[in-house]
Amino acid sequence: MSHGRVFACMVTVLLVCLLASAAQAQDEAPDVVQELTLMMMIEQGGAILWTIMALGFVAFVLAVYLFFTVTSRREVPPSLAKRARSQVQAGELRGAYQMCLDRDELLAKVLAAGLKMAGHDRYVVQDAMESEGERGATALWQRIAYLNNIATLAPLLGLLGTVWGMMQAFGAIALNDAQVKGLTMAYSVATAMITTAAGLVLAIPAMAVYFILRGRVTKIIADVEAQASEFVEMIAQERE
Repeated sequence: MSHGRVFACMVTVLLVCLLASAAQAQDEAPDVVQELTLMMMIEQGGAILWTIMALGFVAFVLAVYLFFTVTSRREVPPSLAKRARSQVQAGELRGAYQMCLDRDELLAKVLAAGLKMAGHDRYVVQDAMESEGERGATALWQRIAYLNNIATLAPLLGLLGTVWGMMQAFGAIALNDAQVKGLTMAYSVATAMITTAAGLVLAIPAMAVYFILRGRVTKIIADVEAQASEFVEMIAQERE
């Protein structure tokens, strides 16, 4: 066998070995990706990810509760306004005051404050109702503000977890073999980014629900102001 044929055989064998190595590397790459499961990312997220998940549970319970309680029908019930109007028009101010005093709706509290001052000047009644309305509106805003606080805090916690994870990832690169540094870095960064993703997953729905509730609170305040203006005139007419 000539030297040319021997050299050609050696080159062929080398190419076959290289192709086999490349095929093996391609087969192993998906296995690494498949190992990055959701449970593994949760475990790698650490205490910060668990904190975000706890905030998510609190936000869910709070959102459900506020979604069913912060409504115009709940705070400004038409039946209450109708009954109070009938009693005031009939001159039963004491009965209307006692009825409103036994209820906890915002409209009832505002009407009770105005009826309590029945017999005084018009501006005294109006000031009492406005003061009670401001206190009630502040309480409503405070109730829905917790969702806004959670939506603001969650991405910051996620960013903190990602920065901490990337610090650990870059620190671990120096301890790994040069051939797997890139893979180790990509795996560690992907794991660290789970906290930022979790923070955004929590913040976006929480902020959306907060925007809905903010619109409801604005409508409730407007409805109470409209009802209060009408009752101020009715109470003032009873005094005259």
